[in-house]
Amino acid sequence: MHTRKLVRAGQASHTVSLPKAWIEKNRLKKGDTIFIIEKSDSELRVTPKPEDEKPEEKEITIDVDDKSIGSIQREITSAYVNNYSNIYLAGKSIGEKSKKLRDVLHHFVALEVDEQTGSKICAKDLLNLKEISIEKTIRRMDMTLRSVIQDSIKAVGSKSIKESIEQRDNDVNRLYFLLFRLLKSALNSQKIAENFKISNNEILSTWYLTINIENTADSAKAINMHMDKINDKILLKEALHEIEKAYADVMKAYYNKDKKLADEVAGRRIDIFTKCSKLLIQTPTAGASEVIENLKAMTTNVCNIARIVIDSE
Repeated sequence: MHTRKLVRAGQASHTVSLPKAWIEKNRLKKGDTIFIIEKSDSELRVTPKPEDEKPEEKEITIDVDDKSIGSIQREITSAYVNNYSNIYLAGKSIGEKSKKLRDVLHHFVALEVDEQTGSKICAKDLLNLKEISIEKTIRRMDMTLRSVIQDSIKAVGSKSIKESIEQRDNDVNRLYFLLFRLLKSALNSQKIAENFKISNNEILSTWYLTINIENTADSAKAINMHMDKINDKILLKEALHEIEKAYADVMKAYYNKDKKLADEVAGRRIDIFTKCSKLLIQTPTAGASEVIENLKAMTTNVCNIARIVIDSE
């Protein structure tokens, strides 16, 4: 925080000096125009750009040669969440990696292939932050996860629907990266935060919420991969039903800011863990152990969301 004294300048105004570091960071010089926006009776915002000016477009080139698809995907993810407007994938191996690279790009909301040549793919960001709602995106992520859990219950002892569940887990991942991007943008820009009507404290709790929803979807997908290894299908279905109910209740508590309900949900953890222990005793195999660990992980994620509600002010 900087402190400055007001200096009278004429009959109707006063002046105040600006921090040198801020001036240098924004590449300002004598004679440049700055903008002062009155935010409230006691708050002014000083900015080097007008309020309605579009953010500067950023672009990045990612070399795809001598890299695994996983490594390239992580670089694309980084560029996406850091609001790069144009992401160029370049290299001699573009042709042979083209299909996999395009599949990776489709994992991100509003990122579209704009141009492709034999040595380059250009992905353009079409996202308009003014048209996005953090709350609505959370609800979409929430509803997608609910359908994953419900179908996981239906799949116990019946025909596998792994592919369908995997697709919806991908949908959850896409929304997670979108929310991560929105929240990071709000953290870096007070203007964007105001557009989203979100405070810094809410940014932190919302980010933690999305992590736990995304992790829950991953665990549900893993359970579906190995649930046939569990002998007691009835007990497995009961455990999933309890997790489904706990998740529905904790999200209700989240939307309604109901700390009492959140605390009650957190208290169910021991009962679900007890069922998991019984499942492990009955089927002490590697595949069954993975199912049980993921059941516990889902339960822990639900309790983490309850903690968000309980700790809110």
